[in-house]
Parts: sequence; structure tokens; C-alpha cells
Amino acid sequence: MRSIAQAWITPLLIAFSMTWIAVGSCGRCEAVEKIKFKDARQREQNVTGESLVEARDGGLLLLGDDGRIWTIQPGQIESKETDDSKLTPVDEATVQQRLLEEMPAGFEIHQTNHYLICHNTSVQYVTWVGSLFEQLYRGFNAYWKNQGMVLEEPRFPLVGLVFADRKSFEEYARPEVGEAVGGIIGYYNLETNRITTFNMPNPERNIATIIHEATHQLAYNTGLQQRFADNPMWVSEGLAVFFESPDFSSSRGWRTIGRVNAVNLQRFKKYLLSRPADSLSTLLSDDKRFRNADSAISAYSEAWALNYFLLKTKRKEYVAYLQELSKGEPLKSRSPRERIEMFEKFIGADLQTIERQFVPFVTRLR
Repeated sequence: MRSIAQAWITPLLIAFSMTWIAVGSCGRCEAVEKIKFKDARQREQNVTGESLVEARDGGLLLLGDDGRIWTIQPGQIESKETDDSKLTPVDEATVQQRLLEEMPAGFEIHQTNHYLICHNTSVQYVTWVGSLFEQLYRGFNAYWKNQGMVLEEPRFPLVGLVFADRKSFEEYARPEVGEAVGGIIGYYNLETNRITTFNMPNPERNIATIIHEATHQLAYNTGLQQRFADNPMWVSEGLAVFFESPDFSSSRGWRTIGRVNAVNLQRFKKYLLSRPADSLSTLLSDDKRFRNADSAISAYSEAWALNYFLLKTKRKEYVAYLQELSKGEPLKSRSPRERIEMFEKFIGADLQTIERQFVPFVTRLR
């Protein structure tokens, strides 16, 4: 249930760390770049966008006019034009046209109030998926408004891809996900800014995954988080699990936000039997536990538990912390010590104090 590209943000940070220059105080340049280049698959691309990061060697992290972020190495660039105008996102009709040109024959567009869903599945299924997205959109915005956080309107159309079956889903997703595609049913891609999934035989069992990935997309498109910034995975994944919690009393399988996530609560209580004393420190200081197959399950469960604890007991402080994180710039990283110091500053307590409050709170949950 992780967002794709999260695993390779770290290599990007390493590759750019000695050479990059942020363009603009907020990581956004007002100038428009028109770049012709060949992508990693040697396909010619003509992209209009704005530079998020420019490396000293001429490489770019470019935000396209449809919301896609391109990583362009200097050797890929065939031509480049710059003017002083401000980037204007393309309209929904243009995004629809591009999607239909990109996808194989047989795909159509299902449009909702806030989403463009490109699909080759049944109208009934894509309508159901669209209704879930819209339900989350309303709930997500209402939830953060109630917490005192003002979110932005998405700058670009929110795009979803829904395939007719697992086979076609895997064929499309493998170049983005790799061989891990066989073990997932959907994902959000930080680079393309899209959710991708397929028509599942028992979709009600998998609602949590759909909501989880759609939560990632909303977080990165409403200003709650910035793509390719140093977003701690315990925050990103913990919030997505917080929003995904299934509601089996609802005919849709999902209705409310912030319910106790029974699966992750059980996993965390099991983890408590062997949980090391420095568990909070390792969760907050870096993302290694999420990337290790042996520790990922406990990391996800602890991330959910910590988010739940903070949103229920230290809401004001945690919202202030999230607002500070939302100011992050692409490819700027914090050291493990800086991550912990920032957390302690905004929450108003050191990790030892938080630990003494956190664990008893979670163990009392039912």
C-alpha cells in the first residue's frame, strides 16, 4: 500500500545532493520551460512545464502542465526554450485527449466532479470507483477543515486508471512497479500523479487499498504534502491508513474517517510483545523500516497508531507539524536528527515523554 516512487526518492536525493539548485523560494519557478527530450524508454517527449529543481549539470525536475513530474537528465535534452510567462495547467479536455492517445484502443473517460478516470472496464464498476473517490474527496477536505487546516484546490485534474482485469493491469504497471506488481491491487505514482487499479472480483474486500492510494493522491494535490519533498513515510503511510479504515457496517464498505483500524491495531499490539525501546526513534528518524520486508508490517502498524494517537490527543500540535512539513521543497532532505528535533519541537515533548503517553493510549483501544 505504499506510493510508487517513494522507494526511489532516496536515490534521487543522493544523486542530486551535491549538484542541485532549487529554483524559486518555494521550489517553483515562474518561468515556463518548453523541452524536447527522449524519456527512459527512448520515446520523444515535448513537455511544457516549470522547473522544480535544476541541477548544476543541466538536469531538471520538471512539473508538466498536466501535473506529471519529469526527471530529465542533461543528455536526454534535445532542445529547450524558456520564457517569463506563468505556467497555465491544461484543461480537462486536453488531459482527456492525452490519456486516450496514450492508452490502448478501447479505453474511455469516466468523469466525476473532481476526477478523470480512464478505463476499459464496465460502466458499473468505474462508476462505483468514481463514487468512492468523490466520497473520499468530500470527507478528506471536511476532515482537515475541522482540524483547522486550509487545503488548496487541486491545481491539476485528478487522474485514475482502471483496467478491466489483473493481467492488463500488470502489463501496464510492471514498468513502473517492477515485479512487485504481482502482489498489489493498486498504487499511486508520485511521478505521474495517477492512481492505477483494476476491476477486482471482490472489490469490497479491497476498498481499503483504493482509499489508501486515493488518500496519497489527495494529500499531494491539496498542499497537505509536496511531491518529492522529504515527507517521512510514517506520516504519509500512517495518514493513508488512518483514512482507509474500513467500515463493515456500511454497504459500501467504507464510510467514515478516523475509525480504529482493527487490522493495524492487532498488528501493533502483537509488535508490542517484542518492540524495542528505540522504536519511535527508528520510525521517525528515517524510512528504513518501511523498505525492509521483515519490518514493514510493524512499521505501517506503528505509523497508523502514532497518527491516530496524535490526531486524537495532540491535534493542534500535530496539525502545526503537518503544516510545517507541507512547506518542504523537492529533493531537500533532513538528517535523522533534524527529523526528530522538528517533531519534538512542534509536538512540544521529547520522544521519551511521547512514548510514555503513546503506548498506554493505544493498548486501551478496542
